[in-house]
Amino acid sequence: ATAYLSECVDSLLAQTLRDIQIICVDDCSTDDSLSILREYAQRDERIEVMHLDENHGQAYARHEGLKIAKGDYVCFLDADDWYAAYALELAVRGFERDVDAVLFDVSMDYADHSEMYPLPEFDFLTGEEAFRMSLTWQIHGVYMVRTFIHHQFPYDTTCRLHSDDNTTRLHFLHSRRVGRCSGIYHYRQHEASATHQISARRFDYLRANESMKSQLLQLNVSRDIMALYENHRWTT
Repeated sequence: ATAYLSECVDSLLAQTLRDIQIICVDDCSTDDSLSILREYAQRDERIEVMHLDENHGQAYARHEGLKIAKGDYVCFLDADDWYAAYALELAVRGFERDVDAVLFDVSMDYADHSEMYPLPEFDFLTGEEAFRMSLTWQIHGVYMVRTFIHHQFPYDTTCRLHSDDNTTRLHFLHSRRVGRCSGIYHYRQHEASATHQISARRFDYLRANESMKSQLLQLNVSRDIMALYENHRWTT
């Protein structure tokens, strides 16, 4: 990841929205990532570096970073990826329109070409509409959300993989409305990406699904939403 880490952090420092908190979580890396991040932190006071003594996976790392988040809104950036310069400013502007989450445009960047994620046309979705559409990936899970919603529905740290999908869906479900913006999240596509690893365990996917089901039951969601989720999880 160090090959792309500087590009990632530089994209945050280049944001037109200057008043941001940049929390960098080093998940017990074994390369130069930590020293690179600490160098950046010395140069810019907006950067805070958190080092974990043991590798727990993405959900745990994000969960730990959220503990020190101070802003009204929160979004994430993986070390391989980067934001276009206006992305965060456009996303924050989206919250002026009475929404609780704002989707970014996503560019899937391959070595030789880029493709935009094909979102359907909409101005706003209700939380339930966004939840339903996220089950079948009509909409993606790259978004900015009000921080209090993230604290209300944190990442499930019992699953190393897939728990972020669960969390995203709960955030959508508990949003009054979900909007969108034209700020671009550049999602680098390569063989080392976590979503492309063949070793991603099927067992973890099933465990994440069981966790999601139990959370939906505790929230007393409607019977049709429960049926929709059950149908989805066994046909994926």
